[in-house]
Order: sequence, then C-alpha cells, then structure tokens
Amino acid sequence: MRYYKHIRIILILIPIVILGWLAYKHITPSGILKVDYDFCAEDPFISKFSPMGRVLDIEKIKHQKLKICTQAMVIDPVYFDVRLPQSFEQARITLWYKKDPDIPLRIGPRFNPNEWIWNLQDIKFERTEADWEIGTITADLSHIQMDNNRLRFLISSPGLDVSGQQIIFNQIKIEFGKQPLNTENFWSRFKNLIHFIHK
Repeated sequence: MRYYKHIRIILILIPIVILGWLAYKHITPSGILKVDYDFCAEDPFISKFSPMGRVLDIEKIKHQKLKICTQAMVIDPVYFDVRLPQSFEQARITLWYKKDPDIPLRIGPRFNPNEWIWNLQDIKFERTEADWEIGTITADLSHIQMDNNRLRFLISSPGLDVSGQQIIFNQIKIEFGKQPLNTENFWSRFKNLIHFIHK
C-alpha cells in the first residue's frame, strides 16, 4: 500500500516539476536564454532549416558510437525561425559548419515581419573543433520586431548554387540576452509568459 502511495506522489510531482521548469525557462530570471539545434532531433525553440531544395535532407552518421547529424545548404538563401517567450536585446549565434574558404557565409534576423530587410553579418571564424569550423556573430535585437513570438533568421551565401559548392551545418547555438529579472520587470515578464502560452 505504501508502494502505491509513493507512486501517486511521484505522479503528482512530475507535472509540477515540468511546469516549474517551463516557467523558469520562459521567464528567464537570469536574462539569458540558450537554445540549440543539432539536426538530430526537432527542437521546441529552433525550427528546421528551409526551404527544402535549397537545403538537402538531413544526414545521420554513426561515428565511434556517436550519432552526428548534418544538413547541406546548396542554394542561397535559407531560413529558420526561433520561438521565444519574450523579446531580447541581443543574440550571440554560434555555427558549426564546413565550407570552402572562398564561399561567403552571412546570417542575421529580419527587422520587420512585413518587410524584406535583414540585419546580416559575416560569420566570424573563431576556431576549429574536430573537422568543423566554428564561427559566431552577435546580433542587436533592440529594433527587431517578432511575429507571433517568432524571430526569423536568414542564412546567406550569394552565388553558392553557381559555384557548385555546399555549406554543411552540424550545429547551431543561440544565446539570447537581456536585463535580469528584478522587481521592476517581474510583472511584465509574467504577462509575456501568459501571452506566450496562449499562442
């Protein structure tokens, strides 16, 4: 009987813990939200790259007991969306990729959902990790408008299709930042959470 009682307590606590974790994730008291996409599984925040045809099917490769997933871009440009619980002031984007040194690679968010204007920046190479190049940009989001809690990003490589080259992606990480939670912005963050849940 005691055994069943423990099971009941666990079953009650599980959704409470999950809800608490989601609330913490969406309110982001630290002011930092980190999201990442490794192409192996769908992510609740970052969408798949699109449209198909400009990117090829995702390849899943087993390498020394590890599963590595990659996706090749063959035509410029491609897009992905990031679903956010609230607005942020900046985003640091880190990309794992392979490409020819002469092939350009730029990325950035759209300023306005109703206009074809993008805040594109050249990827700044930082280091190599295994066989992958790692590059970053830091995007100012203070003037970026979201569309139903979504930011759209564009990855650009002009002339990629005529070059016959590919850009292969392995992982993308984005760190969004803003002012930490305090007594002055607590209620606005809470309202944003409720608004986000209802969308």
